Amino acid sequence: MQRKISVLVEVDLDGRYVHVHVTGALTAVNQQGLHPVLRRARTMLPAATVNLDLTCVRELDPRALELLRRTVEHEPGLDGAVQIRVPQEAPAGAAATALAARRRLRNEVLQRRSERLPVPLPGPALSAAS
Repeated sequence: MQRKISVLVEVDLDGRYVHVHVTGALTAVNQQGLHPVLRRARTMLPAATVNLDLTCVRELDPRALELLRRTVEHEPGLDGAVQIRVPQEAPAGAAATALAARRRLRNEVLQRRSERLPVPLPGPALSAAS
């Protein structure tokens, strides 16, 4: 079975931040797919902070995290401009946990977007949308 990642890039139109949300199974092999995403984010918005959010991955290989950190530290343009958020606890591999992580991620994105609306969305509407 192939272990894949899914990436959602959220760009602030004012150019203040770029959030790169990752779900799925992050391995030493597929973490390389994040490198061009991070480079592209820095190219599009050089003054913005890029937040790499790994809190919703269901499987996180410690070697993959080490390789990502090394890339961020040593690649020109990424050092100091990319912040990596990792889960507080080791992620579980259960499908229910992965689904809950995806729902939590969608809810966070919707919440952040709705904060800028003239009339905020009611709480239950956000829960139902996810």
